[in-house]
Amino acid sequence: MINRVLAGLVFAAFLSACTSMPKADGAAASRIVMEEFMVAAIDPGIELYVRNKHPEGMTGVKGDKILLFVHGATYPSETAFDLQLNGMSWMDYIARHGYDVYLVDVRGYGRSTRPMEMSEPAEKNPPIARTPVAASDVGAAVEFIRKRRGVDKINLMGWSWGTSIMGLYTINNNEKVNKLVLYAPQWIRTTASLVQAGSTPTAYRTERARQPAIGGSRASRKTSKLHSFPRVGSRHGRMRRSQPIRKATVRRCVRRTAS
Repeated sequence: MINRVLAGLVFAAFLSACTSMPKADGAAASRIVMEEFMVAAIDPGIELYVRNKHPEGMTGVKGDKILLFVHGATYPSETAFDLQLNGMSWMDYIARHGYDVYLVDVRGYGRSTRPMEMSEPAEKNPPIARTPVAASDVGAAVEFIRKRRGVDKINLMGWSWGTSIMGLYTINNNEKVNKLVLYAPQWIRTTASLVQAGSTPTAYRTERARQPAIGGSRASRKTSKLHSFPRVGSRHGRMRRSQPIRKATVRRCVRRTAS
């Protein structure tokens, strides 16, 4: 409980800092540019999905105005940080206050490369993305951003399992981190897992989920298969929706959204 309260206070302080920044003047204030990249991980054959949002015409970005998000164990970054609610997402909100905002999907999540182990039975392999592996994926994204913007340090924010990922990365790369925000950090569980039977974690967990069929009524539904990695630091797993692998080394597109 104390950890959650502290995390809430830290996050509130970060948002307060964002809201205290004046918005850009002119046309740039009404447009947010989105760019998408596939960034090579440290491991050969693994590509990581990175999304960027910033005010149109933004130049000369400094490290203290750059933020990178990473997700938790359940869902990819887009569903948390760029989910449109009443026409605006978390990324949009921060970008509209003059920030250069990024998110990254760890391997196996969202649009990042799906490891070969996920094509095999879950029991055949150990967990795919432990925290050190996920931290190396964050490192690849950080290096991409530092090189792209020509800065030494950037801000990092992790959510849930992402707090462990960002924390580990920062411990080993403190010189590359300006500020670290841990939102809803993990805790050490002392009770049995509610979602995983047995004591040996598997590569991923599958679950049948019912969803409305496209173009169908609420009564017309289809079943989809969800994949996940067990959370690092505990024995329980979480689920995430599988996504097709994108075949590109670096793929870039620009879109504009009106305010």
